[in-house]
Amino acid sequence: MNVWSRKDAIAMELRHILEGENRISRQEMLMSELIRKGHDSLLPMADDVLRILRESQEMSWTRLRDLEGHLGEPPHQMAGRHLLSEA
Repeated sequence: MNVWSRKDAIAMELRHILEGENRISRQEMLMSELIRKGHDSLLPMADDVLRILRESQEMSWTRLRDLEGHLGEPPHQMAGRHLLSEA
């Protein structure tokens, strides 16, 4: 039995999306640091992690669109709507 209201589920998914953006940014910074320090052998693994983070982020966007009934709408249009509604 699901005890989450739709509004709560949307809020939770938005938190996941924001956290995902932070993790993606952090991973990109770590990859830049690996390059700068000459640790090229670690880049394939770091790139795999980044790919997984981005896939997870896309799943969160898909879940949010599903919760809001906007399946098929591009994620960037959803992002602007939520940023405006939280201001």
